[in-house]
Amino acid sequence: MFYEEVGVLLRKKLIDIGLVEELLGTSAKQIWEKVKDLIEDARKRYSPGAYSHFEFLYNEMRKKEQRMTKKAA
Repeated sequence: MFYEEVGVLLRKKLIDIGLVEELLGTSAKQIWEKVKDLIEDARKRYSPGAYSHFEFLYNEMRKKEQRMTKKAA
């Protein structure tokens, strides 16, 4: 999955969150929020670590969004 691969690059610091945000906008965040329940089910059934890099990407995007919100306030 594309977002899983981007999450690997981000986790290994081969790409920075600013570039990810510029390239993807909010699509990764929106898709994670739509498929989160399915991923949690897949983790229970098959593999606890499934899509962990995608989740990391989502969490990092949320952190950046929260930092930007605090700066704007």
